[in-house]
Amino acid sequence: MGKKIKICHFTYSFFPTVGGMEEVIHNLSLSMRSNDFEPYVFAPSVRGRDNRVSAPYRILRYSRPSSRRFGLRQLLIPLLWHHWRYHFDVLHCHSVYPTGYVGAAFHKITGIPFVITPHGGDITKNNRGNIINRKVTDRIRKTFASAQAVTAISSALRQQILDLGAPPEKVFLVPNGVSLGEFTQIDASKKNLSSNSIVFIGRLIRRKAADILIQACSLVKNRCPDIKIKIAGEGPEMYSLKEMIKNLCLTQEVELLGTVRGGKKTRLLAEALFLVCPSREEPFGIVNLEALASGLPVIATKVGGIPDIIQDGISGFLIDSENPEQLAEKMHVLIEDPALRIRMSENALNSVSRYDWPKVVQDFQRIYREIRNS
Repeated sequence: MGKKIKICHFTYSFFPTVGGMEEVIHNLSLSMRSNDFEPYVFAPSVRGRDNRVSAPYRILRYSRPSSRRFGLRQLLIPLLWHHWRYHFDVLHCHSVYPTGYVGAAFHKITGIPFVITPHGGDITKNNRGNIINRKVTDRIRKTFASAQAVTAISSALRQQILDLGAPPEKVFLVPNGVSLGEFTQIDASKKNLSSNSIVFIGRLIRRKAADILIQACSLVKNRCPDIKIKIAGEGPEMYSLKEMIKNLCLTQEVELLGTVRGGKKTRLLAEALFLVCPSREEPFGIVNLEALASGLPVIATKVGGIPDIIQDGISGFLIDSENPEQLAEKMHVLIEDPALRIRMSENALNSVSRYDWPKVVQDFQRIYREIRNS
């Protein structure tokens, strides 16, 4: 047995914080464990929380920078220390800033190759055309140019990365994955409105647009009086959504569930008629993969990386953002047409197989080997 290739996943957020990027890093590390690869996760400690995580890979914690003078350069010290202990072969930076920026300095000191995976929010420009400010935008451009490889989770994000100066020959389209075996695939023909529901899963923040779903529910409930909307997630918009539900007289139709993970999420999807993802912005949308893996049609906005995942009229419907009327119409179509739901359910299961984590990990492993040997 040869020497394992040691991959250090460097992130600015990880469990106990829960989100799409954290789940991606976790599943990537799980799927990467083999005779050839050994994953590590280099992540910050979360103050006031239990940072212990039960995982079959090593998690290395660091404290967030405390000095304004030295700032992000402080992270180099623990990163170099752990490299001295474990001898990483590749540094995988999740986000271009701050982790990719620090990774570039790490590469300059050690010669260890690094790959960057932006997860979307880290390269979102403000209304002045900058990412945070001009100084940070310039740093991001230089960081992309110095990386040995950059992976894009969607076609839309790939174009943003190229626009920020990443060399095209170093940019690879590698989507996020889904663990197909975790989701219960229910025969859509056995579903019926009286025993099932319509589901939203995501953080309750403006860009996820749960408010648009609630507005659509108010438009469709007279035609579909048995409609049940289950919204899973937490976030700063929880209070305003509760007020909206009350003001629109939807307390019988809409239920706020809070955070739902693991087996509870699997059951929630298994019992649903379809999933709604009405996001205003969405770099990828892992929940859409989870729905497809459960055999659910998806109604989602045609923003960001969603059109890479959902085939309009095949595995679901693509709609305009900020359009509760269009969403309500497509909800009504799926509710009233069981044959269409069955057909879309079958298409969903067929389309999602290419996103199974073992297949996605093969693409990453190929990139790791190439940049390590170059």
